[in-house]
Amino acid sequence: MDSYFSWLHSSLFKHIQEILPARQPSMLNLANTMSTPFSFGDDRLQATVDQRADQFWLTLRDQTSGQTWGPAPLVHLEVSDKAEFRVNTLTKYRIDCVQELPNGLHVILGDSFRRLQFGLWVRIEQGELVISLQVAELYENKAEVYRIFSAIILPGLLRTNGQLVLPINSGILCNVAQKPKVTDRFMIYGEQTRWELLPTVPVVAVQGTAGGLMILASGGAAETECHVTTDGTGQGEVAFGMSFRQFWPDPVEHETRVLRYAPIPAKVDPVVFVAKRLRRHILEDFKKPTLRQRIAESPELAYLHDAYIMKLFYAVEHNGIMMQDLPQAGAISFKQVMNFAEAGALLKKVRDAGIDKVLTQSVGWNPRGHDGLWPTRFPIEERLGGEKGFRDLIAAGHALGYQMNAHDNYLSAYRGSPDFDPEQLVHDQWGGLMGLGEWGGGITYIQWALTLPDDRLSGEMQRVKALGLRGVGYIDGMGNPLYRDYHPRHRGTRTGYARGTQRIMEEAKKVYGAAGTECGFLYAALPSDSIVQGGAEWMLKACPPHWPITALLEKRVPLWQLALHGLLIHENHGEHWPAVMNAVLFGAHPGVMPVLNDVMIAKLKAQYDLVLKRFGYLQTLEMADYRDPGDGIASSRFEDGTEVTVDSKKQELFVNGQKIGRPAALG
Repeated sequence: MDSYFSWLHSSLFKHIQEILPARQPSMLNLANTMSTPFSFGDDRLQATVDQRADQFWLTLRDQTSGQTWGPAPLVHLEVSDKAEFRVNTLTKYRIDCVQELPNGLHVILGDSFRRLQFGLWVRIEQGELVISLQVAELYENKAEVYRIFSAIILPGLLRTNGQLVLPINSGILCNVAQKPKVTDRFMIYGEQTRWELLPTVPVVAVQGTAGGLMILASGGAAETECHVTTDGTGQGEVAFGMSFRQFWPDPVEHETRVLRYAPIPAKVDPVVFVAKRLRRHILEDFKKPTLRQRIAESPELAYLHDAYIMKLFYAVEHNGIMMQDLPQAGAISFKQVMNFAEAGALLKKVRDAGIDKVLTQSVGWNPRGHDGLWPTRFPIEERLGGEKGFRDLIAAGHALGYQMNAHDNYLSAYRGSPDFDPEQLVHDQWGGLMGLGEWGGGITYIQWALTLPDDRLSGEMQRVKALGLRGVGYIDGMGNPLYRDYHPRHRGTRTGYARGTQRIMEEAKKVYGAAGTECGFLYAALPSDSIVQGGAEWMLKACPPHWPITALLEKRVPLWQLALHGLLIHENHGEHWPAVMNAVLFGAHPGVMPVLNDVMIAKLKAQYDLVLKRFGYLQTLEMADYRDPGDGIASSRFEDGTEVTVDSKKQELFVNGQKIGRPAALG
């Protein structure tokens, strides 16, 4: 038998040796040079690549406007050198292979001393430059000493003296003129070290008087790094890097990295253009249904479309960021706002006021209140009325015509929980449990969602729903900056973390018919039917002034809303007139965690009538345009032609030119 396998191995090897020389020329142009310069493209975009001794340089030409971009080096490679304890940037390479394609180029580059090699595919597709890297073509043959951290693609190509569009918060527009000298970088979908930046979407752009250029990370977005520079003399540039590691022990994600470069016409609003290209990516590549489509298939979402979102807050432990002051000696740590019976009485007052559709999200029904003892959910907190009291509240709410659901959480874990399992938790790079802040339950630990057993996910959801819950489910904490897991068995990447949260949201949709979550990072928004926020002004104000990027956070713009409006419900908070005007301006959905006294209920009724009853139809429409010329004026236009204008200085709201009176309760 051994001799047979030896003969088979020898014959197979000989056969391979015979056929490789015959096949290689037809598969690859094995010469390390190409016709220079090499041009390719279509009637909208042309690329020219110039091969020099140790690098490729690329120039783009917009065939419509005639504007050119570049030349810029194809790639700079960041390599960690363990012997030197630093990261070096390689700008020169050994060119191992050049393959000319009908619509582009495939190159393989290497570094002899470090024994690194990687391939890039450069193509023009439908008027866009597409650059991709498959991890199978990335070789680290001395990985004990040299590891690839990032491939910065076309550094310096997107350079302008005009405007930068940055993916921070809901979107940032920055005029480069008079900006200081700044160099900074951040990961798409965020890092805990600078969570305030909240990079929600995988796009970036520049725009000048002759036109602009944008980049969309359409593959491997969670592993993409944004680089931004201003030189202090009126020039700025942005680039995307394909990130593989940020720290030496990082696991490497094997999803193919893809960057798409698209020209922006002159005199076109770059924020709107970038948002609409992103929207097409969401609809076509991710197949996300529109809100109208989801409403047609989900009775729960159809109800929510017309219903007030109301968080009923019961209790929380005197712990963490929500309770900055220390409890006094002898004080009870359990802080109760109301019990289940009191909540039922307040809901009746809301119904008597004429608010006939409400979706409640009970917060803190679980042991020890808000956050409490996750992942333990039972027994339901007896100090609030226990399981019987909670079931009675749910039944009472349903009798009022309301849908009653719960604020739930499938990522957080606390040591006080009897279900606390260190083997299920995310580990940090030093081998310990990754503690991420302190909340009501104490120090928060994160479960690795991809390995959650079914009984701890779908089984728990079914058990909670069996209390009598109905309506769109709310799952807390899904939109976080992305983490890696260094657990010795279930190591995971940033993309793996995103997939895990998507697994939770998809399961919640199956159990409840529809589901929403808190923060609108695109990875969390894709599986969600509703989102609390896609960025907030207070986060920008919280960015420390010593961060280089803070100097460029000039103007917050609704790039997120322009891309995602009409694809999910966007919750709007605030019971004062400016917040209500903005809810109409952005076609948003009212939601609140209220103290339900008579004054508040009157405000909720006024908001309910105006935002939902009168203009709730805007929620399902695409936001076609947005203008913010300054002086307190902002206007939006929706796909049916509805135009909304807000004058924040005069506190006036107009819809299709008609002034909308301020309700007395919001005076």
